[in-house]
Amino acid sequence: MNVLLKKRISRYLTVIATVAVMTACTTTATAPEDVPPALFSELEADSAFYLNKDEQLGSDTNLAWQFLAIQALIKERQFVMADAVIDSLQAKVLTPEQSATLGLLIADKFYAQNKLPETQTSLTRLDAQVLSSTDLVHYLKLQVALHIRNELPLEASESLLLLAPRLNVDADKQTYNDLLLAQLTLLPAQTLNSFKVAEKIPAPEPAQNVSEAETISADVPIIVVENKLLIDPDFKAGWYALASLYQSNRLRPNRLTRSLDEWKVAHPEHAALAFMPLVLTDIEAFSPYQPDNIAVLLPLSGRFEKPGKAIQLGLLNAYYHQQKSLSDEDKKMPKLHFFDTQKTSAEQLALQLEAANIDFVIGPLMKKEIDALLPLLKNTPVLALNRFAEKMKTAKSASTASDASDEEKPAETTPVSWHYAFPLSPEDEAKQAAMMINADQHKNPLIIVPNSNYGKRVAKVFRDQWAALTPTSDVQVEAHYFESKAKLGRFIDDVLQTNKSKRRINQMKAITRLSLETEVRSRRDIDAIYIVSKRDELILLKPFIDVSVSPFAQKIPLYASSRSHTFDRNNMQNKELSNLVFSDNPFLLDQQSALSKEVQQAWKRQSFSTLRMFALGFDSYQLIEQLIYLQSSEDAVYKGLVGNLTLDAGNNIDATLSWAKYQDGALFEIASPITAE
Repeated sequence: MNVLLKKRISRYLTVIATVAVMTACTTTATAPEDVPPALFSELEADSAFYLNKDEQLGSDTNLAWQFLAIQALIKERQFVMADAVIDSLQAKVLTPEQSATLGLLIADKFYAQNKLPETQTSLTRLDAQVLSSTDLVHYLKLQVALHIRNELPLEASESLLLLAPRLNVDADKQTYNDLLLAQLTLLPAQTLNSFKVAEKIPAPEPAQNVSEAETISADVPIIVVENKLLIDPDFKAGWYALASLYQSNRLRPNRLTRSLDEWKVAHPEHAALAFMPLVLTDIEAFSPYQPDNIAVLLPLSGRFEKPGKAIQLGLLNAYYHQQKSLSDEDKKMPKLHFFDTQKTSAEQLALQLEAANIDFVIGPLMKKEIDALLPLLKNTPVLALNRFAEKMKTAKSASTASDASDEEKPAETTPVSWHYAFPLSPEDEAKQAAMMINADQHKNPLIIVPNSNYGKRVAKVFRDQWAALTPTSDVQVEAHYFESKAKLGRFIDDVLQTNKSKRRINQMKAITRLSLETEVRSRRDIDAIYIVSKRDELILLKPFIDVSVSPFAQKIPLYASSRSHTFDRNNMQNKELSNLVFSDNPFLLDQQSALSKEVQQAWKRQSFSTLRMFALGFDSYQLIEQLIYLQSSEDAVYKGLVGNLTLDAGNNIDATLSWAKYQDGALFEIASPITAE
């Protein structure tokens, strides 16, 4: 266990966050005051500066300042003004290169607005062949980011293979090589192993079809055939072979090292050697946990028996899937030991774990048990299935010198580095809802939640997240708390203020004593509503909202949490919820996946809440092999059943949920919001 105590990750894998494309260059653009900086560099000034420069110069032929103004406006999320500048440029006669650059800026705008289909359409329409070399690099970076957002690893890999030779900054080369290996590793083994170096296509004469856009590193020739850019097959074959050996041997450090040495002999001049992906430069540091005895601590009796056993089934399912996937020579599997936390104290559990030579722990599920048990397991890796208790968040390091010195040292902000937390948190879901609504460019949402401690916690998180997303706005999100279903009609009248309109109508009728033609009006300052409720409550809330909104006003977009997503056996309720947007884990949104069908067949008519616990158990076992990878980089992502999983600085597993919309009873997934810039 001494090795574990020393295993602190000191190097960070710089895998790119897909949104980083919006600041494509790593250097800050500096230029004389009247010389425009490079487009798609990190701009120092704001949009007002570039718009003012364009106004001062007043030249219709020099578009550089206007292009820079559009870039700055996109960064500032001033999309209406960006559209105005774009419209003015589209009315002008532009050269092919200028049109392509403008098309690239339009694609940037759509991407910043989280409009992924429109982004791809804009990229497809522009002629990449006429872009300058720097613009082409930005085009490829944006294309890579888009493919990754759309979870298309093959397309992302192809774009990365085009991008890698064009990069001139060392940090970019390392970043995108790391990302290229990660994307290639997502491809099926058959795809990686079936690639063979095709007969080289002869390059055209230097004077033909070659422009500034094709001027790249001499190490990797780019071939231009019929106006299409193609990568040297040797370059591609080397990357595919590298990804194949990593994919096959990443859980076997010794074999991975030997395979990598063989690859270097076979590809002695490959460009990847200069910036080898970091997971291959220090294989020992990035080696995953490989426990022999895994303890699973769950409530297998009592009040929380049902979720505990659902997690147990998910974990066992993942275990047997792994067992079936291993070859005969690699059939060695860890032993699973299940402990019922409802029947054993923390002290007794710690003794039993030591006696069983446990070298990895999954659980506990309850916060109070985590609080009691983790201090007793300082030398054992633990994946707790809930958030760390407050005391654990400020736990001192296990390596302090003495009790006396402990008292003098300030508490650390994280637990020991091999203790991890994997919660399914409604608060995290509320944060993501605020981000989604903000990405959809709504300005004044309100939230409807139950009148309970749970509802108040969720509302507070949503409001705090909205304030963080809109620091320059003075809008404070209203929170409204409903109680019984019988009072929901009156509740919505109060929320949308139709009750005030009804009172005014009654007053006018009383004053005039006439039979007036009237129409109840609702408030118009709300442009989105986030609802956290159970399905039966939502089925009542939505029609009350629909009929309460004034016919003179636009429909208010409705968003909901996973709490209201459940099976609709007759497909009637889903039709009633048309146009409602909601979040949930990918496992429950993709009912046609092989695993989903397998679970439905073997475990019929289970509630979605139970299946969420199943997904948590499945992912918790899969994460054992992923934790070191996730810990090595703040941008590392593992695609689980619960969502896209990342690890924050406090060792909390964060799950990015998927989003979907009902339309005439059918379910359609939609793009998740951009989460960082």
